[in-house]
Amino acid sequence: MTQGAVSKQIIALEDFVGVKLFERHSNGLELTLEGVVLKRVTLPAFDLLLSGFANFRRSAPSNIRIATLTSFAQHVLVPRLDELESKFPKLQLQIFCSDRLLDHELEQIDFAIRYGRGDAEGLVCEPVGTASLIAVRHPDYPLETATKRLFQVFFIDEWKTWEKAHGDALLHGSKRVFVEDLNVALNGVLTQKGIAVLPHLIVQDLIAQDRLVAMGEVTKGWDFQYYLAHLPPTRPRALVTEMIAWLLQYSLVPIGPNHTQYENFS
Repeated sequence: MTQGAVSKQIIALEDFVGVKLFERHSNGLELTLEGVVLKRVTLPAFDLLLSGFANFRRSAPSNIRIATLTSFAQHVLVPRLDELESKFPKLQLQIFCSDRLLDHELEQIDFAIRYGRGDAEGLVCEPVGTASLIAVRHPDYPLETATKRLFQVFFIDEWKTWEKAHGDALLHGSKRVFVEDLNVALNGVLTQKGIAVLPHLIVQDLIAQDRLVAMGEVTKGWDFQYYLAHLPPTRPRALVTEMIAWLLQYSLVPIGPNHTQYENFS
């Protein structure tokens, strides 16, 4: 701004607050007592604004902004942070967990991880993992219990898909609990409150680490899966391209001994 424009803004501010805020000297401006008081009470507000806007500005080429679902961030991405940072030591990762549709350009999202059919309009979509489900239970959850509790997550009955491949023996004497959040169902399984059919990608680490037991082999042919979505590349940053490639292949490798044994329900 020019010196004249600054002077006009000062006059407008002093008119607004109704007091003199600056002493004019030949060598510049000096705050009056009222000006000092106003500065002290308004600085925290400006600091808060700066902090808020900083979250929406990519300040370095090494920053990567990912929008993802909590289930993928918690059970796939975060467990692999050590390997990811070893591969990309300068990486500054920003993870936003949200199930809403985002404007990738407006919100400066480098890529997103969603769950569905992978047909997002205007975006390049690539599958992560496979469109597979698997039934899981806690190792100490008793299958011989009088009433087995089955968590149902999807609006399309995932247990019917599982039943086609494995039969209905497990479903006898069962009670359904409907939940809208995959993490709620998984937490219910981990705390021995029931069993669930969940995406294999989300539970593969827990199975490999013997924290969950796989009930029957992987069920294929499910309509939905995790997929990576990003804008059509125009001038893609090398780091983004490399991380996408790493994620597409590395997320397929379970973390753990990987000596999975499947209970037979056929």
